[in-house]
Amino acid sequence: MSEQAINYEELVESYENRLLNQLRSHGVDLEFLEMWVPDEDSVSSILNMAEAAGAFGVEAFVIRVNRETLPSARTAELKDALAPISDVSIEDHEDHCLVHISSIKA
Repeated sequence: MSEQAINYEELVESYENRLLNQLRSHGVDLEFLEMWVPDEDSVSSILNMAEAAGAFGVEAFVIRVNRETLPSARTAELKDALAPISDVSIEDHEDHCLVHISSIKA
C-alpha cells in the first residue's frame, strides 16, 4: 500500500491537546476520527479507530505505531481484535510498526 500512514502517538497527542484547549470539535484533522476516542490500551484504541472508520465509510487506512506503544508481543492480540471487522497486516520495523487495516466493515 502506498497510503500515508497516520502517526498514532501524534494523533493521541493532538486529541489530548484539543480536548484541553477547545470547547467543541476537539476531534482530529481526519474526519473519520471525529467519532474516535483514544483508549489507554493501544489494542483497544486501534480497534476503536477501525470501528470509527467503518462507521464513517472509510474502507482502509495505515497507522504507524511506536513499539513502546504496541510491543511486538501484542501484535497477535491486535490482529485477533481486528479480525471480525477488517483485514489487517502488520509491517514490523525496528522501533515501530505499520498497521495496514483494510476491507473495514461498516
